[in-house]
Amino acid sequence: MQKALILCKASFDGKNVGGAGIDTAIALAKLGVSAALAAKTEEKYEEIIRIFFQKSGVDDSLITSFDDKHFDVFPEDFDAVFITGELVADSENSYKFVKSLCEKCKKLEIPVVFDPGNCGKENAKIINEIAVSAEVFVPSADDAKLLCGLSEPQEIADYYISLGANKIVITLGKQGAFFKSHVESGEAPTFRADKVVDVTGAGDAFAAGLISGIIEKIPLGEAVVRANACGCCAIQREGFSFPSMQELREYMLTHRFVVEGCKDY
Repeated sequence: MQKALILCKASFDGKNVGGAGIDTAIALAKLGVSAALAAKTEEKYEEIIRIFFQKSGVDDSLITSFDDKHFDVFPEDFDAVFITGELVADSENSYKFVKSLCEKCKKLEIPVVFDPGNCGKENAKIINEIAVSAEVFVPSADDAKLLCGLSEPQEIADYYISLGANKIVITLGKQGAFFKSHVESGEAPTFRADKVVDVTGAGDAFAAGLISGIIEKIPLGEAVVRANACGCCAIQREGFSFPSMQELREYMLTHRFVVEGCKDY
């Protein structure tokens, strides 16, 4: 079975478990990818979060209250690694840990997918360093503008490629996504939505679809199309509910692209 390692932060507000990357792990599990979560969290919440993920089909064995200095993972056990900007920006030690992990993954030829999230302009330097260390950098257009000052997807992609990034995928909301690597580039439109129930979780579903495609080693453009479809499936469900791989494939076969953007939301 395909295996993905998710590195992120996790929190508990008394009712819900939260944190960037949390629902990406759940969405990957629904797609049939064995997702293991290495979450930085407070010790008092560790058991609550562990139980939450056991119910969601996510491997909880790496959930820990690690303190940056006493933690290690073995990326060679996985087909891909997903890292969130929230973890990178948490502390200097977290940044150093992620930087070292990216270097190790590069030597092992294990793809790292990095989503910076909304880390703010003040963290641009360290986020951009991880962006060029990862295999695939996945910012939203708004986040990329804060990080590099550019607005147009083509300009953003060219900027990061010039810095040494291998692949970049810029999410554009209901307009789909723009992607570029050293061998391909283009725009991937979103899919038609029969209805829109809840847009929360669309980004997590997009990331899961992209990671699954990266693991399968399909062309970047095809992985982005899958990611768009996965996100579009998610917005048609209540709450954080994600499609299985069979549901996703059926959806892609029966729904057309919406080139000018999904008008349903």
